[in-house]
Amino acid sequence: MKAVILAGGYANRLRSITDNGRIAKTLLPIEVKGKTQPILYFLLDKIHSIKSVDEIIVVVNDLYHDQIKKACQDYNSKINFTLVSDGSNSPESAKGANYAILKANNTIPISYEDKILVMASDNYFEFDLNELVKKYDDLTMQSPRPINMVLSKVYPDSEREYIAKNFGILNIGKSKRIISLDEKPGIENLKSNNLSLAIYIFNRTDLDKIETYMEQNKLDKNKRDSLGYFINFTIENSPTYTYEIDGEFCDIGTPDEYRKLAPTQQTL
Repeated sequence: MKAVILAGGYANRLRSITDNGRIAKTLLPIEVKGKTQPILYFLLDKIHSIKSVDEIIVVVNDLYHDQIKKACQDYNSKINFTLVSDGSNSPESAKGANYAILKANNTIPISYEDKILVMASDNYFEFDLNELVKKYDDLTMQSPRPINMVLSKVYPDSEREYIAKNFGILNIGKSKRIISLDEKPGIENLKSNNLSLAIYIFNRTDLDKIETYMEQNKLDKNKRDSLGYFINFTIENSPTYTYEIDGEFCDIGTPDEYRKLAPTQQTL
């Protein structure tokens, strides 16, 4: 199994935390159960718990390439690392999540046919990734067609306005099968409280179609670049299921969200 970490963003909303963009967001320290480490190391620990992972592909940009390369080397991973850059060096030249996945997918041998775990580089979560992998494998055994899976969490009604502005929202049918994903639909178009979290498992056949998808939508930047719209594309090709989690999940996208996990001794 391959694991892909998308670390090519510029964290514009966190510039007050990242020394005005000098530090890659995924290298910001967080404190979990008394242990302080970069967000990236937290995610790598989670991935290392999956015995079937034989390669971790980290997609970066040119600006943070050397920082993240050194961090990966210092981690002393037991799993092979592949570092690939999306070629951008500023927020203005950012290529988007779909291009990052394309770059990662292009490093994987054509002969590889197994599943691929894809995740953002700025999330904290409590659950065990092995549970997600097991559910994916169980559903794959039951399905005559390749499947995909999207991690999700149901948020309370009190947060409906917040989630409607900031997240992709899943519309789910029978057997946890996803009908559609609405990207930041706004409160007036919110159909559920079920958030798409930035952790996915794709089958290789669908991931190989991402370049075709991007070419088809080259005139629409949002659709071309946003992973949420690509999810809708995969739904048309393959059964795509949600894996719903409980417990804490944090998208570290703003200073307020980061402060929830920042080391207690750190001054922000």
